[in-house]
Amino acid sequence: MTYRGVVKFWFPLALAWLMMALEAPWIQGVISRKPDSETQLAAFGLVFTLSILIETPIIMLLATSNALARDRQSFQRLWRFMLAVNCFIAGIAVLMAFTPLLDLYLGAVLNIPPHIIEAVRPGMKIMIGWGAFIGYRRFHQGVIIRFGHTRYVGYGTAIRVMVSGSIAIGLGAITTIAGAQIGALALAFSVLAETAYTHIISRPDVRRLLATARPAGLPALSYRQVLRFHIPLAITSLVSMLIYPAVERGLANAPDAVQSLAAWPVLLSIMFATRAGGMAYQEVVISLDDNEHNHRLLRNFTLRLGFTLSFIMLAFAFTPLIRLYVGGVLGVPENLRELVESGARAAVLTPLLTTLQSYLRALLMLSQRTATIYQAISLGFVMTALTVWGGIALGLPGIIAAAAGLTLGQLFELSYLYLSYRRSKSGLRLHWQSAVAAA
Repeated sequence: MTYRGVVKFWFPLALAWLMMALEAPWIQGVISRKPDSETQLAAFGLVFTLSILIETPIIMLLATSNALARDRQSFQRLWRFMLAVNCFIAGIAVLMAFTPLLDLYLGAVLNIPPHIIEAVRPGMKIMIGWGAFIGYRRFHQGVIIRFGHTRYVGYGTAIRVMVSGSIAIGLGAITTIAGAQIGALALAFSVLAETAYTHIISRPDVRRLLATARPAGLPALSYRQVLRFHIPLAITSLVSMLIYPAVERGLANAPDAVQSLAAWPVLLSIMFATRAGGMAYQEVVISLDDNEHNHRLLRNFTLRLGFTLSFIMLAFAFTPLIRLYVGGVLGVPENLRELVESGARAAVLTPLLTTLQSYLRALLMLSQRTATIYQAISLGFVMTALTVWGGIALGLPGIIAAAAGLTLGQLFELSYLYLSYRRSKSGLRLHWQSAVAAA
């Protein structure tokens, strides 16, 4: 394995994450040019983050299928597990869209203004199948990545972004549909298109798994093993997604609540774009860290990648590029632009911290120490919430408090992950030995 080989494996995954990151700004650019843009931007941000919160049990299915799907028996066991989890999250989405649960969550818990809640409701009805489609897609993407076909993940994401952009622009130009509903329709149909593509393209790899018998002497993969591996990852996803409602709860109490809630999804999309390469890195380490040489090479690559991504964020946030992007490309209202720009400047370390997170989380997964991952993110969640709420109470602008809270939370999480990794090196060596034996 060489640096070139790592880049070749990583780049399609990073490109897929980057294209996903560009999906929200594309839609936000359409919403910004529609009537009542402040309310609709805030509503779309809440639809998006709430839909992601609902889908948290299946976000890590990609890592689970990548790590555990090795033969016919394990694939079939994981397939049934995936279907059960998908049915569960679809039921939650229906309850959130068609019952007073939405008012309870957004109103009583997050203190969102009533007119924004009413703008959120139609979008949640449109998004009821979104999480289940993503669960199916991510399960099969894990299989694709397992066999080294990372470029297909990038192709699928390209289809998704093209579909979402076309729908958003088309509906924005020829209809009077509210902005948040346009965003929800674009997201729903684009994920459906990507899921259909992933189903088709994964067929050869699925057939290969189904034709592979379980090695003699290796116990069958049990549901208990699947749950023991996946539940800590699902809790990690849940807690990491709860960070955003916690931030939104703080922003709702800021003096400029409506403006902060409208600027927040725009800032999130910028952070998502600059962190995309780091978020994609977890699957690279899971797939390639199978001996000591690769481990050292990946460790060095991690630092280079993280510092490069943070430098890009720095160059973007402190030059006229951000003004051109926020004002010229997205068309964000004038009174929100300064909020977005100041938030981006406060978040320049997040790409580096995200890359380090992905690296350490992957090593802990390979060491079968997934429980420590959700313990770390729980610590990060507490620090983020305390920083955001405390900063706003002390008079900090809401967006600055949010960016500072996310950065400090990541730092605390990283500290815990590193200490846990130091205690789990023996598990990583066992993984290397099993990889050599399997080869």
